[in-house]
Amino acid sequence: MHFEVEGLEKDEEFKVDWKEVEKNVKEHFPKLKLIYSRADPHAGDLALSNLRIKNELVTELTAKSLKIQGKDFAFSITEGEALKEFWQKQGGHYQFCIQNRLRMAKKASKMRQIEKKESVKRAKTSYEIAGVYYLDINKVKSKSRAILNLKKDGERLDGNDVEFMTELISFHEKKEAKMKDFEAFEVGVHPTYEKTRCFFVVKKDGSKEDFSVTKCIQALEGSS
Repeated sequence: MHFEVEGLEKDEEFKVDWKEVEKNVKEHFPKLKLIYSRADPHAGDLALSNLRIKNELVTELTAKSLKIQGKDFAFSITEGEALKEFWQKQGGHYQFCIQNRLRMAKKASKMRQIEKKESVKRAKTSYEIAGVYYLDINKVKSKSRAILNLKKDGERLDGNDVEFMTELISFHEKKEAKMKDFEAFEVGVHPTYEKTRCFFVVKKDGSKEDFSVTKCIQALEGSS
């Protein structure tokens, strides 16, 4: 787009501040995305992103004047010979000014695509454990924490909690050794870290062996 100052007196000293032009256009038309601005003393050019551009706003901008720097500024769409002249005179400057914006836009677009794919992946990753569906891995973690917090030290798991933990421990790297001579699951204080509570496998001979539910859940997540 082209803009120019209206009503200047002959020999009147005036210089367009392109930053003020850009600021005013953004204030009056916030939904139009400016990607380029330049100015001569009494005129200049703007470029708008054509991504989701609202043509009715462009029409509105060209239909009226904006008061900028105390003067009336008129805007018009650059086309035909005027557009060819712009590219001949300002094409290099335009490419120089927008190349960083283009890089940033491409980077942002790529990040959005990655995030979208990850969101879809997360949405598709649900888990069925002991006949119960968990929408994501965080729900599985919450379930294990709930069991740990609700049980007292030395209290054994029962009902569905036993089935839940049996499936989880099947993902442990030492599952065979952990579950050998299995009798029950129990909650208690960690044998090394006194302020930490954890799960234990209770053996038939009464001995107990702790195991990391976190490792089990990590292996579960990695298997999906």
